[in-house]
Amino acid sequence: MYKLKSKTVTLLVTLIMIAGTSCKNVPDKTGKSETFSVRISDKPMTFCNPISLSVGSERARRAGEPVVVLYKDDYYLFITGGRGYWYSSNMRDWTYISAPDFPGGCPSVATDGKILFASGDKGLHDVFASTDPKNGIWNKVGEYQRDYGDADMFIDDDGRFFMYWGWSQILPFQVVELDPENGFKEKGKPVTLFFGNYGENGFERRRKEDVIFPYFSHRKYFPEESAWIEGPWMVKHNGKYYLQYAAIGLEFSTYSHGVYVADNPMGPFKYSQHNPLTYKTTGFMLGAGHGSTFHDKNGDLWTIAMVPSYLGGRGGSDLALFPTAVDADGVMNSNTAFGDYPQYFPGIRKDAVDNNFTGWMLLSNKKRAEASSILEGFDVMNAVDENLMTHWCAGTGDPGEYITVDLGKKSEIYALQINFDQHDARIPFFGRGMGPGMGPRPAMNMNRSNTNPRYHSYTVQVSDDNTTWSTLIDKSNNTTDNKHDYTELAEPVKARFVKLTNIFTPDSGKFAVKDLRIFGNPGEARFTKVDKVMVVRNPEDRRDATLLWEPVKDADGYTVRYGIEPDKLYNNYMVYDANTITIHSLNRDPEYYFEVEAFDSGTDYYRERTEQTMGRGAEIELAKDGKMLERKMTKEGQNEYVFENIVPGQYIFRHTFGPVLWKGELTKAELIGSGHQATITDTLSFLGVGTKVTGQMEMKVLPGKENGKLIVILNYFNK
Repeated sequence: MYKLKSKTVTLLVTLIMIAGTSCKNVPDKTGKSETFSVRISDKPMTFCNPISLSVGSERARRAGEPVVVLYKDDYYLFITGGRGYWYSSNMRDWTYISAPDFPGGCPSVATDGKILFASGDKGLHDVFASTDPKNGIWNKVGEYQRDYGDADMFIDDDGRFFMYWGWSQILPFQVVELDPENGFKEKGKPVTLFFGNYGENGFERRRKEDVIFPYFSHRKYFPEESAWIEGPWMVKHNGKYYLQYAAIGLEFSTYSHGVYVADNPMGPFKYSQHNPLTYKTTGFMLGAGHGSTFHDKNGDLWTIAMVPSYLGGRGGSDLALFPTAVDADGVMNSNTAFGDYPQYFPGIRKDAVDNNFTGWMLLSNKKRAEASSILEGFDVMNAVDENLMTHWCAGTGDPGEYITVDLGKKSEIYALQINFDQHDARIPFFGRGMGPGMGPRPAMNMNRSNTNPRYHSYTVQVSDDNTTWSTLIDKSNNTTDNKHDYTELAEPVKARFVKLTNIFTPDSGKFAVKDLRIFGNPGEARFTKVDKVMVVRNPEDRRDATLLWEPVKDADGYTVRYGIEPDKLYNNYMVYDANTITIHSLNRDPEYYFEVEAFDSGTDYYRERTEQTMGRGAEIELAKDGKMLERKMTKEGQNEYVFENIVPGQYIFRHTFGPVLWKGELTKAELIGSGHQATITDTLSFLGVGTKVTGQMEMKVLPGKENGKLIVILNYFNK
């Protein structure tokens, strides 16, 4: 059951970009082509969610409400706002087209194979058409007679046009047929399709525990709220109509898609009990909603979605792409397991929904990290915690600030994703976004000249001993605003330590990293099915279930798969460093099947022992002439404690708040000199655990040119 003006821009991945060859054998939009053709054969072959979106030297864009349409052997990508879009022959190498006549707003785009049609929404009524989108040429061909919130135009195989819309916690999704021969006026009356139903459909719940960042400030989120449904998208496959919708809001980690299915574009539609479609609530990337599902050139399905982002204390959105399929029984499903690990581009793996994960494991999670400096409150371990909402911040943005990650052993590294943050950046307002207690921002001018000559510039080095370094990546003069900077290495390298060094931080900010994510070790990766799994479904609320399973030794985490049929476990949670989870996304009526599989990268988590990093809590102190000079915390692994600048006088050495261990006079003859021999030595106490003596506490005095040192030694036997 395991599932594993135009400008050329880098949209998804960093490496040497080479345009793919032109492709034929384009499938009918209702199903797969009979043969599978490999569309990309050169590197890079992978991408990693989440994905940044930028053009040239412009700042990264808010990548909202993405639509992908295959038109005349090219993929076209549209997002909310602006007068432009991208096209690509292979879903990897993209060219941006500035199109002043393209409608703004939340995009609705459809094609009959000959013409591209597009419109906006929420007050934007004009309908445009193009047969030459690569040159940005669009002409007005009609006008809607009403507002269509989150409009989705759909053209069926028989040439009929339909409009689906809906964007509310209260109102339904609706559909009406349009007449393109009569200015896109409505033909007949709209049909009500469905409302939100969070009481039955668990993933539609708006739970305050799932809020990542608030969308509004006028009230608090309630423990549970009505579903906000939005973003209709129709895709036809094998004669069935799959009406995709998003729930429950970008500010939730549980943001996702679901589908309703019908035999007719006007319905009636039936809720799929296999929902949700793109559910991802754990890991670095969370949530995946309000997007589109499209057929690639092989006829395979993919779902592109917007996902929550958090940059400089403001919420926004990025992109994510997941392999999708419709099984033999007509059930649409996506695979989000390992969905923020490196995945293959479309057109590389056949049956990608089952085979698209590269097997490159996350090596950096919960590993020991060190930094050149740490701004108080922004610890270096934040950069290896897989948490979108935290970041490490250096004390400055100066060149030379660095973070080093110790993988614990020599590992085979295939790719890295560097996720930057903004801290104390002096940046003018741009874009739409949300911050704590803030509502939606105004739409940005996507044709702005808000550019920088240089963005996050850095080097990445690797080492086996944390001393001798080799350069792996050199982006010392980076001109692309890529907040999720993913690099697939041309060849894997073996190393234990990875060092990210700042060369330049833009906008006078401090050097800040959300997560330095390192991937590799496919040869050491292990996947183990867990046999003993206990599931308790909440009898008072069947949308909830708690799972507990037998832990697997050395596992990094577990993939919990579930579904309403034993061979259709289409949804999952990824659980790190724990062997239990409570899930809240079940549909109330059906029974569920569960499966747990452990995964291991071949490296071990760094387990902080506070006795080593903070101390045992047992302090020692030295006083002179009745006045305390210095107090030191004893730490596990530190067996020598030096009290400097000792001058003649009466001294007392003691366990803080405890007994005196030594007292006496230290003279000039004992403290001043040039020799390296101790002038005083003494055994102060035994050391031990329980009934066992493990060592002894000793002291010595070493003379110096102007003053001496008193050294306390914890001398353990057989160490």
